[in-house]
Amino acid sequence: MVSTSDGSGSGRSPQERTRRQRNVSRRDAVVVFLLIAIVLVAASNWYLAHTHHAGSYHLQTSALFDALQASLGGQTILQSTVSGSTGDQTDAYLLSSICGGCTRSNQGRKKACFDFVLAEKDKLGWNATILEAAINVGKQHKECEVCDPAKCLSYYHVYEDEENNNHHRAKFKYWRFDRSAPQFSNPTTFYLNSIPSELRIPPSRFGDIGLYFQEMHNYTLDKQLTGMPYLLEYNPGLVVIPPREKAKLPKEAYYLMSLRVTPANNCFDAKVYSDLPKDVWEAVYHTGSNYLGLALLDEHYQIIDGYEIVLEMDTQLDLRRKTNVGSALSPTFMDYRLFVFNGGIYLHANADTVVVTQLNLSTEGRGDHEGIVYCDSIYENHNSEGLYKTSLPQEEMDKPCKMKSLYGGEKLKVAINSQFRTIWSGGAYGKNYALFSIPNVTHPDAPDSVYAEIDLFPHHVHQIVPNEHNVISRRQVFERIWKPGTKKRRNYPIDVANERVVKTVGNVTENRLEIPLPSFFNVDSHENWFPGSKAPFKEAAHGGACCVSFSRHELNLGGTRSNHNDSESLLVGIGHTKVTWKPWYSKGSVPQNQKDQVPHTHYVSLFYAFDPHSPFEVRARSGYFCLGHVPMTRNEYADAEGGRVNPYSVLTRNRNLSQNFVTFDCPQMHFVSSFIEKADDSSKTIIGYGLNDCTGRLVEVDKKDIVRLLYPEPSEMVFDRSDEN
Repeated sequence: MVSTSDGSGSGRSPQERTRRQRNVSRRDAVVVFLLIAIVLVAASNWYLAHTHHAGSYHLQTSALFDALQASLGGQTILQSTVSGSTGDQTDAYLLSSICGGCTRSNQGRKKACFDFVLAEKDKLGWNATILEAAINVGKQHKECEVCDPAKCLSYYHVYEDEENNNHHRAKFKYWRFDRSAPQFSNPTTFYLNSIPSELRIPPSRFGDIGLYFQEMHNYTLDKQLTGMPYLLEYNPGLVVIPPREKAKLPKEAYYLMSLRVTPANNCFDAKVYSDLPKDVWEAVYHTGSNYLGLALLDEHYQIIDGYEIVLEMDTQLDLRRKTNVGSALSPTFMDYRLFVFNGGIYLHANADTVVVTQLNLSTEGRGDHEGIVYCDSIYENHNSEGLYKTSLPQEEMDKPCKMKSLYGGEKLKVAINSQFRTIWSGGAYGKNYALFSIPNVTHPDAPDSVYAEIDLFPHHVHQIVPNEHNVISRRQVFERIWKPGTKKRRNYPIDVANERVVKTVGNVTENRLEIPLPSFFNVDSHENWFPGSKAPFKEAAHGGACCVSFSRHELNLGGTRSNHNDSESLLVGIGHTKVTWKPWYSKGSVPQNQKDQVPHTHYVSLFYAFDPHSPFEVRARSGYFCLGHVPMTRNEYADAEGGRVNPYSVLTRNRNLSQNFVTFDCPQMHFVSSFIEKADDSSKTIIGYGLNDCTGRLVEVDKKDIVRLLYPEPSEMVFDRSDEN
């Protein structure tokens, strides 16, 4: 049979014509549907909202759009409700008729509440709405009762008129991470002048940094070096200098700051690193060169000239693992932090787990360290040929010793009161413990009790005695650290410190009450993003920095209701969580688009508040937020930024936080490393954080602004019930 050429299909069989007509009808329906959707979205009602930050906007979902979505049987239509660009013109939050408590409740179990909602919707049929399903689940499952909007509003202290069913009109807010951070002032950036200029990455090489990394690696091989020959400083720790130490320092010194000083960095676009040859990549990331930077700051957070020093602590204490030239080596210490207990300054670092020692500061010419020997004279060459079969006698390691400066140190002198001790309370995988102290209730004249915060959710806390230890054997260290599948032998220098187990009092405590829901919710938990068990960020947050005491009066500032009725204060800290790497990221069978939608190693932070006594019940926690970049115009800071100009600050925008193909105006990795009360002003706090393992920054935050996030006014942060909804 010869078909005609007029396109009518008259020469086709009836079955062929029917199939063709059906395909055309489907295609036409799709086109018409898309045109209708585009028109409706374009007609959506945008309006200026009163939001958490001045100048912020949010998208008001139109009734027409809701009706269209309902007509499709609840099928999701993704709107461009959050802009992918950064800056002040992006929407502050998304709206939904579903409470954020529903999309995040029951996390950590096999099935989250929102998973029940989806199952209920399927059960109700194609014409049921997601809200109807959520209401049913809220009534059917006690642990998911916040899925019912009325219960959710009640949880967040909004009591509706049940007779009028006004709760069905409420729209719940889901905040952008870069619009839910506390307001801050006096931002300050740091740059250590003591680091030689030849150890700085030249700005002229920022454009071909991959080639620069390869050249530096070749240089280390040629010169027989064990670390890349450049340094950056970030992750600032901070304490107010206590009176006993302040008496030995210049009168203008208010704060002691610590910095991680290392070649390891994430300043540049991720592709720069992924394109490096494997040996160069390992040399950049797995470097044994992780030094401690210390500096005295005045009341305005400026480094006092001459009072900065960079220390190579692991080498002087004979704790650094031996390595060959050019080989990759994980550092002995990472992410130094500072704490003050009972009038002393303590240094804390991540090693195999967490180690701690007490610092002893002085200045050139005072003589405070007379009679104290240098650390390397005690530890160096104790064991021949790099073998660590025996340790120094404990009494030798309990003696104070002075540290030699690697860079700087003209005026600032540093000693430690003993070899490091190890906090084993969280096991071999512990890191980033926050340390805090509270007065001894039973013996007011006794020293404060010191605690290590091991985990946040659940809240695990252990009382420690940081200046005392018990000794375990090298074999016991091995048994605690050994992982199945690894070599069944271990003899590392750091085990000298691992044998010195910090004394503890009692057992690790755990909160007995359920951890409260976040005080507000973020875009990641929106029904069109990652609700229920799809949550990208780990629920079990890690410690970042703690603790600042908030009195009952401070906890009730600025609100229209009583946030905290108890007579006692609460301790407030900052935790962090991230999207963790999982094996499927490395599988070629997983579409790249799926990996790009939920990029790993992206960080957010939160505030949390807990009782200042055992079992340290968590009373409140905020939603997530991120802290921002240093504002710059070309290579110059904005007028508000204080401190020394750090040329690396311009680099942090190479890597921004992103999820669900949306980019936020903050670093991919902001890492809070200190949180303290401001000296001489108890109404303010100071937050120190690192930006993309590249630079460090301090910002001031009023306590009342932290309270606004822990106990927000519901209409400001939780829900919107304007007439336009």
